[in-house]
Amino acid sequence: MGSPRTVIIGAGIVGLCGAYELAKCGVDVVVLDQSTTFDGASCGNAGLFSIGHYPLTRPGASWRGLRWMFNSSSPLWIRPSLSPDLLRWLWTFHRHCNQAHTERCLQTLCAMGWRTVQALEEILDAESIDCLYRRSGWMDLILDENNLAAAAHEGRTLAPMGYRTDRISGAELRRRDGAYKDEVAGAIHYVDSAIIHPGRLVRGLADALPRHGVNIRTGVTVAGIERDAKGKCIGARLSTGEIVHGENVVLAAGIWSSELAKSAGISVPMQPARGYHVQLDGVPQLPVTGGVMHETFVAYNPMGNQLRLAGTLEIAPVGRPWMRRRLNALIAGARKYLYGIDSGRVTAEWAGYRPCTADGMPVIGFAKSTPGLYIATGHAMMGLMLGPITGRIIAADICGQTQSIDPEILAAVRPDRR
Repeated sequence: MGSPRTVIIGAGIVGLCGAYELAKCGVDVVVLDQSTTFDGASCGNAGLFSIGHYPLTRPGASWRGLRWMFNSSSPLWIRPSLSPDLLRWLWTFHRHCNQAHTERCLQTLCAMGWRTVQALEEILDAESIDCLYRRSGWMDLILDENNLAAAAHEGRTLAPMGYRTDRISGAELRRRDGAYKDEVAGAIHYVDSAIIHPGRLVRGLADALPRHGVNIRTGVTVAGIERDAKGKCIGARLSTGEIVHGENVVLAAGIWSSELAKSAGISVPMQPARGYHVQLDGVPQLPVTGGVMHETFVAYNPMGNQLRLAGTLEIAPVGRPWMRRRLNALIAGARKYLYGIDSGRVTAEWAGYRPCTADGMPVIGFAKSTPGLYIATGHAMMGLMLGPITGRIIAADICGQTQSIDPEILAAVRPDRR
């Protein structure tokens, strides 16, 4: 190929979508990843393609996190620590938990949401990827009738951005789908969203990329970013000492992006937020579509003949042992809403780290102080959903094309935002 090479660090959904879109533009692309199994945070996702997504930094989120800090089974648990990095991150996170910031983020996330669905569906159609994708929407399931009005209001705030929601009574919900218990008071149906099998999507995309000339190198560890004497990024340095040269380097390595950015003199402050999922086989009646259990914050998704339960946000250093009680909390939380949970047999358990920025938004764009270095990380639990549009943003930036999203709206995800 005639174009200068681009090196992408990270073979999650963001890196793979970036590689796909760059290859379509005729760019020579090599993808580097330390894993050989494509089983990172992208694959561990609940599989809810929620295209009108609120940021983590919604009003009240920081105070709720403080209340839950002393309960290690809570949906959001911050492992107590005096780490200066964590304390700075928490303070910045708290300052962003306000209505004005949420509204600005929503404008950007919703603009990206519509385009990410289009991008995803074009990829699935072009590459014939079978990942159980269905545009069936998802349910916000509610036990306490007192929570229905607030949940409906939250759904209506997305209407100006073109997203549709329906309020469904408990009786109507059970008429449509017998999987839900009598205790469920109702639901808000996010009509335009979808459900998907994340692992099948990631592996299908990885299988498709070589057909477009992309070189995927797995089982390699990137030790740092290589720069020339003038400070320009010229490639990725592997742990073996090999330099994989490229005119541009895309840093899409999830939580590991922070340390790699430091090697190029760039600060990308993030905290690792561990999420969990458990997969159940043998649940007598699977729900028709997926959703989130409002009071317990457990996401659920029928995947073939199995049910995935996912969720929790555990802010803790990388490498700490799994917490069995957090996996158990997923099952306990689902039991309140769905019939037959206790009949299910656990076939898989997973825990992995999502990269969380302090303002709740991803970081996408060139690092101004290091020419040739492109940052694409910090998507938290939105990586699966935002991966396809992030890939298009990456390709447009690197190839000098006009973005499909207004630059003022994209400013909320740029590395130099304030």
